[in-house]
Amino acid sequence: MPSIQYVIRADYTTETVLSTQSLSSSQLIKEEGEASYYRVTVPLQENANYMFLYVTLSVGGAELPMRFDVALDNDQNFPLSSLLLMRESEDIPVFSNYIPQDQSVRLVSLDESDSVAYSYYYGQNFDANPPPLSTRREAQQKLTVDSLLRVALDAPMSFENKGLYFVQLDTTSLSGISFRVEDAYYPRLVRVDELTEPLRYISTSEEVAELEDPENPKLALDSYWIRVARSQERAKMIIRDYYQQVAKANQLFTTYKEGWKTGMGMIYTLYGKPDDVYRDGDKEVWIYAADNNLVNTSFTFTKVKNIFTDQHYNLMRDEDFKRFWFRNIDLWRKGRKTL
Repeated sequence: MPSIQYVIRADYTTETVLSTQSLSSSQLIKEEGEASYYRVTVPLQENANYMFLYVTLSVGGAELPMRFDVALDNDQNFPLSSLLLMRESEDIPVFSNYIPQDQSVRLVSLDESDSVAYSYYYGQNFDANPPPLSTRREAQQKLTVDSLLRVALDAPMSFENKGLYFVQLDTTSLSGISFRVEDAYYPRLVRVDELTEPLRYISTSEEVAELEDPENPKLALDSYWIRVARSQERAKMIIRDYYQQVAKANQLFTTYKEGWKTGMGMIYTLYGKPDDVYRDGDKEVWIYAADNNLVNTSFTFTKVKNIFTDQHYNLMRDEDFKRFWFRNIDLWRKGRKTL
């Protein structure tokens, strides 16, 4: 069994430890493949806005440090909800922000006096984040509720329609939880219409227009890749690498919309994992070290209050990004992008 220890600190910079604990086998709920689930009670500090967890996983003498921040009630977030999305027959939360269509889950409340909740469904196709060199900010789309259902708590349920769901105990409050329902193969994309959408990040406006409503979508997509890559073998390599990045972005950054459509998801898709990440208050900076093809680059994200998620970040924009943005796109199109 690996050794797991966590400490709680007031923020990322202080060395003062507020609490520490090592996890034991008695706290282990379940082992599932490479995943292990533990139940642990973490003491909260009075008037704390965030809880900073420093977790150290020790296996065979090697230590893997991990850092997490958990947003509590503060001015940057809407009130916390007592609702949790749980597996159908196990007391294990659903940790991702998406679930497959028709997968049975349960909604439970930490307040045992609650018995029903209200589920809003939005079937809207959200816009993808525009590139950072664009002066056009991320659009604030008007949302229309497609349906509102009264659901029983702690009872198995499934969701037939793909899209965004927002669940509340009190419809007059600003507190709730949200999640997306996707195809069984998500975070991967497999349908032609899904595969076409993320190409806007590496395509010209003319190419995007040609792919939007073709007579034969599959033929149009195949022709696009052959035209861009100029050989079938290179096309296969770019397709593999690009959609692998899209799937990772979906896995990591899905919130109220698909991960690749978010600002962080777009940058992760095109640049990969950052070499360094810095946080300062409501800002997060991703730094990419220079290599043989690109100069040292950084992207700054600002946290924005959002009722659906406490992890909504806007990408700061600057026309100076033109100096290297198109160079990176050219590397993708020529099959020379390294991650």
